[in-house]
Amino acid sequence: MVDRTTGRASYALDPYQVSLSFAARQAAGGEDWFGPLSPIAPTAPANVAGRQWDYPAGYNLALEPRPYSPVSFATLRQLADGWDLLRLVIETRKDQIARLAWSIKPRAGGGKPDARCAAITAFFARPDGIHGWADWLRLLLEELLVIDAPALYYRRTRGGRLAALLPIDGATIKPVIDAWGRTPQPGTADGKVVWPTAYQQVLKGFPAVDYTTRDLVYRPRNVRVNRAYGYSPVEQVVTTVNIALRRQLFLLEYFTEGNIPDSLIGVPEGWTPDQIASYQKYWDAYFSGESGRRRRAKFVPGAAAQSFVQTKEPELKSAFDDWLARLVCFAFSISPQALVSQMNRATAEVQKTLAEEEGLAPLLAWVKALIDDVIAAELDGADLEFAWTPTETIDPAQQETILSSYTSRGILTLNEARAALGREPLADRAADTPMALTGAGYVGLTANATATKPAR
Repeated sequence: MVDRTTGRASYALDPYQVSLSFAARQAAGGEDWFGPLSPIAPTAPANVAGRQWDYPAGYNLALEPRPYSPVSFATLRQLADGWDLLRLVIETRKDQIARLAWSIKPRAGGGKPDARCAAITAFFARPDGIHGWADWLRLLLEELLVIDAPALYYRRTRGGRLAALLPIDGATIKPVIDAWGRTPQPGTADGKVVWPTAYQQVLKGFPAVDYTTRDLVYRPRNVRVNRAYGYSPVEQVVTTVNIALRRQLFLLEYFTEGNIPDSLIGVPEGWTPDQIASYQKYWDAYFSGESGRRRRAKFVPGAAAQSFVQTKEPELKSAFDDWLARLVCFAFSISPQALVSQMNRATAEVQKTLAEEEGLAPLLAWVKALIDDVIAAELDGADLEFAWTPTETIDPAQQETILSSYTSRGILTLNEARAALGREPLADRAADTPMALTGAGYVGLTANATATKPAR
């Protein structure tokens, strides 16, 4: 047999050019005939498991916040300030929350309020040391509703205790993510707690300050698994706001400049363009500065009097405007009753109830969760909680019926009913005793109580 490789160069095979197979069937079974086949073997290391989202490589190297979003923080703020109806809705929602009363109390089953409750209440009466609670909360809600990037900086004493909660412009905060796409959490090294950088503040276009989760509270409300930033109500209606701004600009130009005359008046067919321009100049000069002349009838010659055209005024408010108002109110879960055409009473009450349940309650829960976290982590109050004080508006006639029923059945004392009305208690001891109304008058329900005639 002749050796065909004699006198020829030979090369060793690279290991990657060799593939081996074993136990392979020559003919595919029924289950493998045009089957799905086995998946390609994973190429990532095993510890990549659990990565939250497929973020861009080098995500933390971006200089500006919100680098991969088509809508910037500045644009969202311009939209919120540019459309007056949207701004009114935002301010209304802020007013509704800021006016509510609140308290610090032990959690359920925790006993009565103690000195810590009073101290924490005093702290949140002026959380940043500058603004009162209502003004401070409005600052926070503005960031929440417009850009969904509320941020609070922990200012501490020399001993490390919390001294103030300072609001920070959320548009300057850039969240940092770890290898799994989440906010870096503290760990231990050599027996010490290590706080990694979790946020960067960008000032003048450069990373200026690094913050850890111990330095800064960054609390978007509407978070999504594939984004590091929140999704505010304003961003959800960006297209609608753009349409509304152009609609508003159209109306503004109608009242300022406009290109549609009030009427068109014909001239004789034989007039030249120069004659028409000359007469137009005379006409405009005649009425200029004399508002009274504009409303008086004028005599015009011949055929001109038969060729008068009254132009149609544009519709300044239509169903489309109602639709825009309803849409933006729906985004903020506010009743559109004050902004749209007439609404019957039943519909208005339903809209008001839905607005409170769907819009106000979630925001109140967000504020409560934020304050509870601060109390537990920074103010030694894990067993305490922030609570909103119910402020239900009751119809006076309905309230009278309820209180009368409770006092006549002995469920409430007379003084308890007076306290519910905000009135001073009566000095008579019987007013502090539960009594039932009988045919003979009020009868005390305790052994030592005395019967008393109903007051006239």
